[in-house]
Amino acid sequence: MLGRILSPFRALNPQARLFFAVLVGLTFVADGLYSVLLNLYLLRLDYGTEFIGLVNAVGLLTFGLASLPAGILGSRMSTTALMKFGAVTCLAGGLLLPLAEWLPLGWREAGLVLPPALMFGGYAFYFVNGAPYLINVVDNAYKNHAFALKAAHWSLAGFAGSLTGGLLPGAIASLNGFTLADPQPYRITFALAVIILALAAALSRRIRPLPASAAPKQKAVDQKRGGGANNWASSILMLIVIMTVIRLFQVAGSATAMVYFNVYMDQHLAVSTALIGAMAAIGRLTGVPTALLTPYLVQRWGNAGVVIASSMMATLCLLPMALVQHWLAASFGYIGAVSMISVRFTAFTVYILSLVPRKHQALMAGSGEAAAGMSFAMMALGGGLLLSAFTFRDLFLLGTLFSFIGTVLFWLYVLVSKSKRKLKPAL
Repeated sequence: MLGRILSPFRALNPQARLFFAVLVGLTFVADGLYSVLLNLYLLRLDYGTEFIGLVNAVGLLTFGLASLPAGILGSRMSTTALMKFGAVTCLAGGLLLPLAEWLPLGWREAGLVLPPALMFGGYAFYFVNGAPYLINVVDNAYKNHAFALKAAHWSLAGFAGSLTGGLLPGAIASLNGFTLADPQPYRITFALAVIILALAAALSRRIRPLPASAAPKQKAVDQKRGGGANNWASSILMLIVIMTVIRLFQVAGSATAMVYFNVYMDQHLAVSTALIGAMAAIGRLTGVPTALLTPYLVQRWGNAGVVIASSMMATLCLLPMALVQHWLAASFGYIGAVSMISVRFTAFTVYILSLVPRKHQALMAGSGEAAAGMSFAMMALGGGLLLSAFTFRDLFLLGTLFSFIGTVLFWLYVLVSKSKRKLKPAL
């Protein structure tokens, strides 16, 4: 069974594998190590939830704001050049963060906000343009498998980064006479992470551009999907708007969990940094097998069916975080929600990219990731403000409600589109 699941990876070409290698390096830091340590580092610098929410919101908002131009540029320029630009920008953000603590007090806040914004902005350029690159660099038979492997690599890198983020500060503290209440172990960890980002940026230089033009068969498929240039305003643009709105709501719950899980565990439940990192790592690790199983789930229920089921399961997993004040319940909810993200992301990405022609796939991917970034930013900034007047329970329930709305909206779109296809022959 394991050989059957992993066989598509062996069938992928070297360029796809190189894409995955760079993705692992960037995700290890930006979505693994930073997700565990950035908030804890800010707490050790005596900043409250309002400033923590601001830092997260600016970084995630930058991801959202950069995703749309990344998609637009990807429709007109080389996606590989934009991916390389994104990897280098991530490196720049990683270099600046360990230096921010040494800035004068009047400048330190800006110095703490800018590096995550640079990192997430660069990550947006790589991630957005990576989607159309990957779907066109692999054979048609392996498209779902390729995106399942992308989600698996994302989860595995997040697991490794989260685990490293949970353990490395303690090791650094014990070797240098610090405690985990000091900011120094976290700053040193961020400095060491620059090595990983530098390797990823160097590997990105070896990614080769896609062929300049699609095959005749692919062009015919593109024309069928797009319906011709005259239908742009009424067809493709409307699809992009609909999917953007759906994704905005769809990821809100998981965004709330991923941004505030470590703060909730540290400040409200008084859980150790090592345990927080371990639970975050387990959540990412469970996303690996679920992602690898996604192509086989899609074969049985289709991409749309898998999106609906995984979205609803992720929404339900958030309820224990809101309703039970215990680290086991919070961990169970977080792990369940994060594991379902891999399934939903794989099926949803392949579904939306199949709706538009190749030349508009970068724009579709960029709009979707812009919505995701905006959703993360909204929940990060809004969550920080909400926690100043309400509780973590209220925040997690709000995220659950938004995710449920996104699931229902996608389900309604699928029903309507099926009805239109049934009626079309009669017109």
